[in-house]
Amino acid sequence: MDIQLFQQNRQQFPPEELAKYAGKYVAWSPDGTHILACNEDELLLANAIRDAGHNSAEVLIGFVPADDDTVLGGGMEVFD
Repeated sequence: MDIQLFQQNRQQFPPEELAKYAGKYVAWSPDGTHILACNEDELLLANAIRDAGHNSAEVLIGFVPADDDTVLGGGMEVFD
């Protein structure tokens, strides 16, 4: 996984498209150009990615906060 390429592509991902995933965990493609899958449960998402044959070492899973959420502590806690 080329993390620089991933970050560059992820930053160019359309915000209006990302907003569709608010309140869910998303699995990013290794190059950061698209979302492979999403789920409200991080473990279920990780299992689905593995079951689909993706290499978990190359798929970044992140949380997309809702517009009205405040994320603190490096994204580990969400407060409404």
